[in-house]
Amino acid sequence: MAETPRIGILANPEKPGAAALLHDLVGRFASAGQTVLLEEKTALLAHLPGGVPLDQLGEAVDLIVVLGGDGTLLWVVRQMGASLKPIAAINTGTLGFLTCATEEESGDLVDAIVSGTYTISERLLLAGELEQNGRVGDTFYALNEVTICRAVASRVIHVEARVNGVFANRYTGDGLILSTPTGSTAYSLSAGGPLVSPDAKVFVVTPICPHSLANRPLVVDATSQLLFETPRQRDSLSLLVDGQLLTVLDEPAKVHLRRADFCLPLVSLPHQDFYGVLHRKMGWKGTAIAEG
Repeated sequence: MAETPRIGILANPEKPGAAALLHDLVGRFASAGQTVLLEEKTALLAHLPGGVPLDQLGEAVDLIVVLGGDGTLLWVVRQMGASLKPIAAINTGTLGFLTCATEEESGDLVDAIVSGTYTISERLLLAGELEQNGRVGDTFYALNEVTICRAVASRVIHVEARVNGVFANRYTGDGLILSTPTGSTAYSLSAGGPLVSPDAKVFVVTPICPHSLANRPLVVDATSQLLFETPRQRDSLSLLVDGQLLTVLDEPAKVHLRRADFCLPLVSLPHQDFYGVLHRKMGWKGTAIAEG
């Protein structure tokens, strides 16, 4: 049996039922002889002392249980950056693509963590920097995708993409997405991008509503260095990181993108797999055509 890791818990207080689930989890871990460390706002939600700031939680624990949904997990990834620890996310609604358990399955997750029977999937992240007027900003990280899109106007925008310094294409339309395999089930999918197995070492360039049928999603190796460049345009653009606005682009800009030098270790329940989640989330049932 694997040694039980030191457990941290972080809850999204805005999720209905988060407090009740939090108390239940603390009790289950205690019954199993496992103490937990709560993030400071989570401790306030549970009316328990001893909470620690999120930026210190990664150093104090070996595994973090997140109560919320995919959006909560994405927020934790943005906040923790390179100090990420394995994350087991419980969705207080229905099973998401990133969460590994529903509220009803939380007991199974506790058992798997205590017994060491959980599995870990190493998820690629994107690292990027925004360059404007010759100045390069701080590094940002994305688990799902980085997007350049129009801000408010209805006019099309133009984004030029380079891969390893080689010009790939000039995209005209509503925007351009660079997605990780994890993000292939998010914004990229809704824009017509492919589903990608989480363990694939690739990124996907997906145009949003392109004004040419020849502009199709492009799959590139994850070792590639990518550059999204926006020439001067009539309207402002938005730079989004995992669906959150990073900044508005009013001047020509370059967004340098590459694989981050760390991954997200994402916890799953035993026997849980990507295709089972697709069956549940996408409604994959197989063909209704009878075999001859």
